[in-house]
Amino acid sequence: MWILIISVVIFGLMIYLTCATAYLLFLAAAYFLVKEPEHAEPKTRNKFAILIPAHNEELLIARLCDSLLGIDYPKAVYQVYVVADNCTDQTASIAGTFPFNVLIRKDEAHIGKGYAIDWAITQIPLNDYDALLIVDADNIVDKNILLELNKIIDQGFEAIQCHNSVGNREDSWFTQLLFVSRMIGNLLYHHAKYKLGLSSYLMGNGICFSTKLLMRKKWTAFSLGEDWEYYAQLIHDRVKIGFAVKAKVFHQESRSLEQATTQRLRWSSGRFQVLRRYGFGLLKDGIRRFDWFTVDASLPLVFPNYSLQFNLTILYLMLSVLITKFYFRLLSITVGVCLVIAQIALFAAGMYLAKSYREVFKALFRAPFFLLWKACIDILSVTGIYRGEKWVRTDRHLSRDNNVSDHDNA
Repeated sequence: MWILIISVVIFGLMIYLTCATAYLLFLAAAYFLVKEPEHAEPKTRNKFAILIPAHNEELLIARLCDSLLGIDYPKAVYQVYVVADNCTDQTASIAGTFPFNVLIRKDEAHIGKGYAIDWAITQIPLNDYDALLIVDADNIVDKNILLELNKIIDQGFEAIQCHNSVGNREDSWFTQLLFVSRMIGNLLYHHAKYKLGLSSYLMGNGICFSTKLLMRKKWTAFSLGEDWEYYAQLIHDRVKIGFAVKAKVFHQESRSLEQATTQRLRWSSGRFQVLRRYGFGLLKDGIRRFDWFTVDASLPLVFPNYSLQFNLTILYLMLSVLITKFYFRLLSITVGVCLVIAQIALFAAGMYLAKSYREVFKALFRAPFFLLWKACIDILSVTGIYRGEKWVRTDRHLSRDNNVSDHDNA
C-alpha cells in the first residue's frame, strides 16, 4: 500500500514540476525569440503621484528622495507623497527637508504596508492625477522611470509592474545570487509575458496603477502578501498587469541569510496564504470557463518560485532514486534529471544576462546553503508553524554600492 501512495506522490510531483519548468522554459525562449512590441511615442504626459510607504526608514529615505528629485520628467506633473507610517524615528523629519508631501499616520491597531497604502490613497487627491506609483522607501529609482511608465499607460494598461532590480549587488554572495534571480524574473518571466501579450504579476515594489482603477476598486489587500492579494483580486476582475522593463527601481536587498530571514518568512507566508485563498480558485475557475487569461494569470500563484521549484525537484529526484520498489522508476529518474538540467540552464541564462560572471561563480559555492535556508523558510510557512500574524520590519544597512548605473546591465 505504501508503495502505491509514494508512487502517487512522485507521479504528482513529476507532472507538477514538469508543467512549471516547461512554462518557465517557454517564457525564457519567448524572451530571446519574440521581437519587442512597437508602439508610437505618447503625445501626452500623464500626471503622477508617487507614494512612498515608510516605517522607520531614517537610514535610507534621504537616498530615495534624492533619486526622486532627479527624475527626468516635468516637475509640474508629478508629486511625491511620503507616508511616515507609525514611525518612532526621524523618517518624517528627513522627508520633510525635501519638497515633498509628508503624511503622518498613527494607527497601531492596523500595522502593515497594506493598511498604510489604503490610508494614503484616501489622503491623496486622486482626481488630480492620472496614475499612482508605489515605491518602497529602501529603493533608488531610475531617472527615466516616469517616462517609461508613461509609455505603458499610453498602451492602455491600468496596472503596471516596474523592473524590480537589486541595488546593492556587490554587498555579498547573497545579493549576487539574488541579482541573477531578479534578472530571471524581470526579463525571462515578466518581460517575456509582456512580449507575448500576457499578464505580469505584482511584486509589491515599483507598482503603478491608474487613478481611475484605484477609485473604481479600492485597496483591499491587508495580508502579509498584500501585493499577491491585490494581484489576485485584479485578475479576478480581469485587469491585465503590464510590465515596464525600462522603468527601473533598485531595491536595497538584505546582504545575509540572517538579515533576510524575517522578510522572507513574511513574504513566503503571505504568498501561501494567497495561494490557498485565491490561487487554486482562479485556476479552477479559468479552466471551467475556458478563460485562458485567468488560467495563465493564476500560474504565478500556483507554480512555485524558482528556488522552491529547484528544491522540490531535488526532493522529487531523491525520492525517485531512493525508493527502489515503485512503478515507472526509470521514467521518473529520467524526468528528474532533465528537470534539474533545464533549471540549471535557466539559471545559466540569468547569469548570461546579469554579467559579472566571476563574482556570480564565486557566489554559486554558497548556493547549497541558500537553498537549504530557503527550504526551511518554505516549510515553516506552508505548514503554518510560522503564522506571520505580526508584521516584523527587516533590518536596514548602508551599502557601499551607490551607483545605480552599474547595478543593471539589462
